[in-house]
Amino acid sequence: MANRVTTAVVLLSLLPGAAGRSQLPSIRSQPVGVSSSLRFALPNLVRSSQRTRMRDDLSLRCRRESRNTVQDVVAVMSLEVLLQSTDPTIEIHGQKLFEVLKREAEELADSPVIGAWVREAILDAADLPDAMARIISGHFRSSPALFDQDAATQVMKDICASNVAVRRGVILDLVKALEADFAVESVIQPFLNFKGLHAISLARITRALWLRGTSIARNVALALQSHGSMVYGIDIHPSAKLGNGIFVDHATGLVIGGTAIVGDNVLVLHGVTLGATGKMELGKRHPTVGDNVNLGALSTILGDVTIGSDAVVGAQAVVTKGVAQGETVVGINKVGCVGA
Repeated sequence: MANRVTTAVVLLSLLPGAAGRSQLPSIRSQPVGVSSSLRFALPNLVRSSQRTRMRDDLSLRCRRESRNTVQDVVAVMSLEVLLQSTDPTIEIHGQKLFEVLKREAEELADSPVIGAWVREAILDAADLPDAMARIISGHFRSSPALFDQDAATQVMKDICASNVAVRRGVILDLVKALEADFAVESVIQPFLNFKGLHAISLARITRALWLRGTSIARNVALALQSHGSMVYGIDIHPSAKLGNGIFVDHATGLVIGGTAIVGDNVLVLHGVTLGATGKMELGKRHPTVGDNVNLGALSTILGDVTIGSDAVVGAQAVVTKGVAQGETVVGINKVGCVGA
């Protein structure tokens, strides 16, 4: 009997959760009923443990399968290839992404929570840029504004329909998000829910307005930008020049000044500042960020300095000097080679 009790205690101690452990005192205090109790308790506990493991394995398998689907979509044409492609080729790829997006949206259309939103934003859209305009407009409508929101919606939709640079940016930013974020399980997840994508697309729209050069266009651009900063918690001046394939992960707190330039294929984390030094200076006052750069969370880059292509700016770094191609900077202007 003592051996059986010892064996039971050991077996129960190996099972996950507190349920098995909470029964140990009662097993010790009732040795007469141990044999019959264990005969029924142990199989149930083992089956419960097996069900938990099976459920966890299924969840992990589903996540892997979803990620594989995303990788299959990206593998059709990578961001690196698309950045070298013509606009018609990018449009074709954008249409393929939109077809995947619509298939995923159809699966969500019956949701009582987000079904109507998915139908309006994606299933009723003409293409990927139009869907992005609808999403941004929806966010704007959820936050009171002093301007005519219907007119603003039409302006954004018109720009997304006709402006080649904006359309290219919307498509390639989504590709970058799919490539860079390993938590993404589908195309619709970042496109519908990641405010970093939405804020960068809004910045592309406001820049298109800014470049028209008229007083009305520039003030409309600033009105949309100002309202967008309240909606998204991100402040990007309409005159900032943005490359293609930019992904802002988490996004809150991003600030990009008016004379800043950001290259292609850039990953930006939350809280990044591309700002000026505060000195009264005319001309270019903000940083230039090269291609294939990673900007770590809460990093601050000030003044007319250049971050070379393939560089990495570490989290919370403060940069007031140029960083050469391929280098890593951490702390306050502490530069070292990648991998050193």
